[in-house]
Amino acid sequence: MKNITTILFCLILALSAEADSLDDTLKDDFSKQEAVKIRFEVNKSLFSYEAGKFKIENIKKNRDKIRAITDRIIPWAVMERMNPAEVARIIVYMYHADEAGTHFLDSEDLIPLIARHEITLKNFVLMVQYNNETKTAGIPEEIRDAFLGYAFSKGWDGLSILAGGRGLIIAKLYGLDINKTASLLARRIPANGAKASPASLTAVIENVIGESINEKNARIIINNLADSQKAFTQAENSPKGLKAITESSSQSNTAVKTAGSAPTQKHIKNTTVDKEPGIIIEDKSSAVRKENWQILKIPDFYEAIRPWLGTRYKYGGKSKKTGIDCSGFTRAVLTDGKVGVPPEKIGYSSVSQSTIGSPVNRNSIRAGDLVFFSASPARKKITHVGLATSAGYFTHASMRGVVNDDLNKKWWAQRFITSRRIFAEVKK
Repeated sequence: MKNITTILFCLILALSAEADSLDDTLKDDFSKQEAVKIRFEVNKSLFSYEAGKFKIENIKKNRDKIRAITDRIIPWAVMERMNPAEVARIIVYMYHADEAGTHFLDSEDLIPLIARHEITLKNFVLMVQYNNETKTAGIPEEIRDAFLGYAFSKGWDGLSILAGGRGLIIAKLYGLDINKTASLLARRIPANGAKASPASLTAVIENVIGESINEKNARIIINNLADSQKAFTQAENSPKGLKAITESSSQSNTAVKTAGSAPTQKHIKNTTVDKEPGIIIEDKSSAVRKENWQILKIPDFYEAIRPWLGTRYKYGGKSKKTGIDCSGFTRAVLTDGKVGVPPEKIGYSSVSQSTIGSPVNRNSIRAGDLVFFSASPARKKITHVGLATSAGYFTHASMRGVVNDDLNKKWWAQRFITSRRIFAEVKK
């Protein structure tokens, strides 16, 4: 009884210290009530587990880690308009991902996707793996995001998502159209990969590719799915279990890197892939060609934006009906027939959009300019894009949907990276 009392006393002291620590970290951007809610949810998810193992020293050690993670999440939270429950959820996910050996910079891209959803930590770790592998292999950002957004909306588990990513990488190694391959994989991969046999997952990918996968690196990548599946099904939701999942994919890392430098010419003919419309489909209105599109008329610009206001957010989304993300929104408005920017001039991702036109100083921003921001600790990493509607305001797709915002607000001003001008003239 005395030992239990001592443990509880130490726990109370540790949690009290955590209250001061987290509240101090959150005070500038959240109300006192919101800070209390965030701290409560984090404590409930993490500290009860540590106390149950009677490792009070872990609570003290992890207090510093949680504060550091929280510091990194706040820009994301404010810029994406997260509520306290979502902030706490992301802190917990990032904490466990860190314990599993995953770096914050590798996990943060998924924050807009997962903040509003409860998922298992095992699924989250494999989603991070999917993102890292497809990025390393050079799968275009717009395709990997659209595929992941689709899979997530359909309730795929982390293993199915990883299998889809492996299929995209192998398609690249074989020189197939990745956009169209993604569409086929999205329809054929089972949602619950943990319950499928490794052979069945392999068969789906081989059927999409259209022939037996014999290329050495492709074989390594696809065979490693069996190791990932075994680790996924056997691992517990603990740091050790999560680390086992990430380590199970280590054998495929070199092969995935090889895909990143693979030639782009076609190696095999696949009529099934060739007939696919692809995941990234051009809206018919985008085909409208407008003369003198370099001259932007403000009424037409606002008219193109207005129907999008309030549209819900969807990771990798491109439509008013199902949802849209930040770069999907900017592209949709700019290529709208009323505005008329030729579709081939506007990329699908925020990074590609940051290279078009010419750079503009923040003090010179005007309506029609693209504005770019970073919520990342890597301050030059672009994580968000919007469209300036005047010198001080912009419209963008946040987690709360398409909204108007003030460019001079603290986090937008501090996290501004660049602006790009694509219109030669703006007329009222």
